[in-house]
Amino acid sequence: MSQESPFGLNVIGFASANVGLGNTLRQFVTCFIERSINICILDIDAGLGRSKFDNRFQHLTVEHAEELPYTVNLYIIGASDLSKFSINPPKGMQIEGRLNVAFPWWELTDIPQYWSDAGRVFEVLLSGSDFVRSTFATHVPGVPILIAPHPVHIPATVLPNRARFQLPEDIFLVYTGFEPSSDPARKNPFSTVEAFKLAFPNKPDCHLVIKVNNANHVNGKRLELLEYMYASVSSDPRIHLIEESLPYEELLSLYASCDVFMSLHRSEGLGLVPLEAMRLGKPVIATAWSGNMSYMNYLNSCPVSFEFTDTGDSYSYSKKYLGINGFWAEPDINQAAAWLRKLAEDSEFRLQLGLRAAADAKQYHEHASKLQFVDELKAIWESRKFLPQQNREAYINKARESKMRFDLSKISQIQRFFYNIKKVFERHILWRFRKVVA
Repeated sequence: MSQESPFGLNVIGFASANVGLGNTLRQFVTCFIERSINICILDIDAGLGRSKFDNRFQHLTVEHAEELPYTVNLYIIGASDLSKFSINPPKGMQIEGRLNVAFPWWELTDIPQYWSDAGRVFEVLLSGSDFVRSTFATHVPGVPILIAPHPVHIPATVLPNRARFQLPEDIFLVYTGFEPSSDPARKNPFSTVEAFKLAFPNKPDCHLVIKVNNANHVNGKRLELLEYMYASVSSDPRIHLIEESLPYEELLSLYASCDVFMSLHRSEGLGLVPLEAMRLGKPVIATAWSGNMSYMNYLNSCPVSFEFTDTGDSYSYSKKYLGINGFWAEPDINQAAAWLRKLAEDSEFRLQLGLRAAADAKQYHEHASKLQFVDELKAIWESRKFLPQQNREAYINKARESKMRFDLSKISQIQRFFYNIKKVFERHILWRFRKVVA
């Protein structure tokens, strides 16, 4: 029955959530609509009260996976959820004959083995940047990996409005932002604060805005990092913290109200906020490594030099958490401060750089909006009629075993002992009772 369904995209992800992946999904859905592609949406709860924030596509959303009608299941997810959606997808997703496509986002050059095995469950992977594509091409053999450049739609009604955000007029305003429920160590706002203070130790007409998204939904180490940052900026009246959750158009209005954007990240899958800033004609200072170099260069932005360092004890990227020896960039604070001083002192340079940024980001958006990957997905779908297909169930079983091994590697010897006892009990005792019940 599913093979007779019309070609189209069942888009699965955080469709209404106030998170970056939600914004990404909505940007792509806007393009799908512009190109009259058949789409239907399954909105996954992002947790922590972050969903039901942007409901513009509610009319395209179904309540249950069984209601999704089209040939392609497109999962827009973080790479850490590959295992979840390959082994235990939403009920009703495992329909025979569907083309299962994962669009995972990730920020390192390596992935755990169980993610690699989970990736092979999908017939196609999409990558939003050359950086992400390189990682998955190295670690997920045999699966087509298509590039899907990220579109950025900017409403024509977006205008600067400093009064709305209680920001002073007639000053040089630098912007940075992050989501603490992600990993603040990766977004690295601490280095931005340091670079700002280094560039302008005593300049009252230079200010910094720090936008903190979903600040009320963090705990543990993330909360410690957030509190550390608050402490580092509390004594400087030139630094403005904005924690209000803003609708997308108002968030872009905040961006438009600032003069320069700074992202001294340690790694990005893409770096959506700098790309949005460039679309608005803002000069961007950013670490010259990872996904943002898909659209940034030395003509349209201010790339910052870096050294490589290991991910240390970061919450989401450490060896303890992932079981891999990850590394990322440590940006040069002195160079970032020098870029800030140049942009503050040379208004003509700032203007021309912003114009070039806007032109290049617009061209990037126009290329992304063509959605070439959708045409490729259709070609792959049609080739299934005559090409031999993978044994998907075998890949699912392998991914399940791989995840089990990873989980076992994380528990103590005592926990592992009781786990093995439980497995023996289930295998030799409980099966008898199941047979009787049956």
